[in-house]
Amino acid sequence: MGNYVSITSSPSDLINAADKIRDKGIALKQAVDEAVLGIRDHEKDTFPSDQYTDTFLSQTYHKMVPGADGGDVEASTAVTGAAVASGQGMQKVGEYVSKAMVNYDVADMEGADDIKKSVVKHVATRID
Repeated sequence: MGNYVSITSSPSDLINAADKIRDKGIALKQAVDEAVLGIRDHEKDTFPSDQYTDTFLSQTYHKMVPGADGGDVEASTAVTGAAVASGQGMQKVGEYVSKAMVNYDVADMEGADDIKKSVVKHVATRID
């Protein structure tokens, strides 16, 4: 049994909103990807080896922590990984809602057409 959905605006309004969510998700992922490149480039010279840095790197920076995908990742990549996953999630939600609204709109138009044909057929049989 399906669930009742009440749409108080037009499907095109929802499609536009979903497309904006998708686009923001794509932009977030791209921004994070660019930031990560900059971070990795700067990391090369940021952590010179000494007793303090080596301890920090092994015990904190490279410590394994839960990642956005449920697997373990280094702490240094956990935040960026979560941001990328959020962007991808936004993209998927936007695409899903947009497709759902297109399908809803098509089904609604087909249903209206079926009703119209049924009414015309009924009226035509009453006239005969």
